[in-house]
Amino acid sequence: MGNAILFADVQVFDGTGRDPFPAEVLVVGNRIETIADHVPAHLREGADVIDGGGGVLIPGLVDAHTHLGFGSTVEHRSLRRDEPDEEKALLVAHAGRVLLDSGITSAYSGGNRLPRTELAARKAFAEGWMPGPRFKAASWEGSAGMRSPGVYEFPGIEGRESDPDSIRAFVEEMADLGVDIVKLSLSGESAVVAGTSRIVQFTEEEVAAAAEVARRRGVWLTAHAHAAESIKMAVRNNIRAVYHCTFADEEALDMLAGARDRMFVAPTPGIIYANQHEADSEPEEGMEVEETERAVRAVVPELVRRGVRVVPGGDYGFPWNPVGRNTRDLQLFVDWFGFTPAEALRAATQYGGQVMNMGDELGLIREGYLADLVLVDGNPLDDIAILQDRDRLAAIVKNGSFHKLAEGRRQRVSAA
Repeated sequence: MGNAILFADVQVFDGTGRDPFPAEVLVVGNRIETIADHVPAHLREGADVIDGGGGVLIPGLVDAHTHLGFGSTVEHRSLRRDEPDEEKALLVAHAGRVLLDSGITSAYSGGNRLPRTELAARKAFAEGWMPGPRFKAASWEGSAGMRSPGVYEFPGIEGRESDPDSIRAFVEEMADLGVDIVKLSLSGESAVVAGTSRIVQFTEEEVAAAAEVARRRGVWLTAHAHAAESIKMAVRNNIRAVYHCTFADEEALDMLAGARDRMFVAPTPGIIYANQHEADSEPEEGMEVEETERAVRAVVPELVRRGVRVVPGGDYGFPWNPVGRNTRDLQLFVDWFGFTPAEALRAATQYGGQVMNMGDELGLIREGYLADLVLVDGNPLDDIAILQDRDRLAAIVKNGSFHKLAEGRRQRVSAA
């Protein structure tokens, strides 16, 4: 047998949300070969046997709103965010490794001021010579009037003419680079420019132009959208993922429900919590920190009730909300939105595979699926918070290869 791993004495959470069940899981190459009460001797011969110790084996986690380029992780804080481009590229690579250390084996980018660095990271992660998750790379965040990357004034559309040609050119340029995702800031952001979250930043004509080019060029669109009208604009124009969705009204909720088979919502509780409780200074007037928390805690249960796929990913990467804390989103899904731990895990695994557009081979522990797996020392269905403790992640496997294996877990090479 070629490269093979046998996980023994594990409880399998398969990603569908059902209760864990005892099993052995055999990985051959980069795929899950067999899931059985006891893998037969002729299949296990030569496999590297891993002692699960009764822990829970889960699919690799997926973060649906990842910022590798913000500069801060739990191991390194960038307070300035004005490093030279060369250093920023190294920080992107570093953040990818920290994500993988956290059991996040796939990530869907929420934007980067230097998209070429994400393209380089995507290639390095995929080829395996640099540790990092499966990765979908994104553009910088297009904003009103197509200002330069990192310039966020959020003036709205009043007082300027609609300019669909500039939007077409932006999407074409990003598609030429090779990104998977083009992101548009359809609303402002009060945490950056006070009082702008409910101000729409693009005209309908501009978003329609972006959607036409994206469809023709085969890239996805993501919307930063707090304002109700910006959410509706995203639905009308077939934008694939909506971030925040904070101030959705009933019409917006119903529209999202009608598009639930083609759209995802990432409400980003992580940054909301961090802005309120862990920022270095008190929120300024107009930042709407408390209003944002109240609104999103009301909106998300309504989305779930309507069958909309809500996925984790909380704008991690700021100094007060660093990469490496990403799994706190799962705790907030439980505490804020009323998810069970199993539902939160399903959002981060099965729905995560679907966000990555790989739902037929990623996000579940199922025979034939890609072997992205995390062995947890303990049961996250009893306490979802244990996923925030990297020491409790006894093994992390991406694409059939160990990124991490705790000492003493490898038993032996199995004989027939």
